[in-house]
Amino acid sequence: MKVGIFDSGMGGITVLKEFLKYHPDEQYIYVGDNKNLPYGTKSKSELLDLSSKIIEFLINEGVDIIFIACGTVSSNIYPELKEKYSIPIFNIIDTTVLQLKKDEIDNVAILATPATIKSHIFSNKLNNVKEVSCEAFVPLIEGIMDVKFKKLYIEQYLKDIKKQGIKNIVLGCTHYPLIEEDIINYLGNVNIYNMGTILASSIYLKPGKKSLDIYFTSNDNILNKKANVILDNNIKTKQIDL
Repeated sequence: MKVGIFDSGMGGITVLKEFLKYHPDEQYIYVGDNKNLPYGTKSKSELLDLSSKIIEFLINEGVDIIFIACGTVSSNIYPELKEKYSIPIFNIIDTTVLQLKKDEIDNVAILATPATIKSHIFSNKLNNVKEVSCEAFVPLIEGIMDVKFKKLYIEQYLKDIKKQGIKNIVLGCTHYPLIEEDIINYLGNVNIYNMGTILASSIYLKPGKKSLDIYFTSNDNILNKKANVILDNNIKTKQIDL
C-alpha cells in the first residue's frame, strides 16, 4: 500500500517513525511543510489552503491513503478535507480520543498548539480535561527559537499540571514527542499518550512494496540530519515547492 503522511514540519516524522515500526512493509511518502510552520497560529482558511496543496501532491504521487500527522489540521479542518477529497483520509486525534475512553481516563492534560486548544476537540469529547496551549514548543523544536528558553517555557506551560497532580498527559501536537523526556523530567511519574503510537498501532495496512520518500518544503543538511536521527535511518530528504 502507498501511504501518504503529512505535517507542518519535523513533528510528523515522529508519526512516520511509529508507522515504520508497526507497518514496515509499505510505501511511504512524507511531506513536512516546514516553510510555513508553525501551523498552530494560522487561520482555518490558511490551514485548508496549505493542507490542500499537500494532499493534491500526495494524490498525484499515487498514494492510496493519507494520514494527517498534525494535531492542528486534524482538530480544525478535518471535516472539510474529508468532504473535499474522495481518497481515504484519517486524522491523528480520533484514535487517541478512543484510546482515552477505552482506558476510562477522565482526568487528562492536553498539551497542544493554540489552534488545537481553541478548537476544544478533546474537551468536547472527554471529561475533566485541562487544555494547555504551548505556542512556543514548535518553534523551539524546529530551531526557530533559541533552545536556551526550553526550560523556561516547559515550566510556564506545565507548572499548573504539576501543581494539580495530573498524571495523564496527551502530547496533542506530533512535535512534542521530541521533548517528551524534558516533559517527563519536569512532571515526574506521568502517563504519556503519544498520538502517533496510538494511531499506527490501531490500524491495519495491507503489506506491500517497501519504500520511503521524505519531502520538506524547505530543506537543508541540518533538517536531513534531524530526520535521520529520529528515524535512525540514512535517507536523503528532498525539497518540493507547493
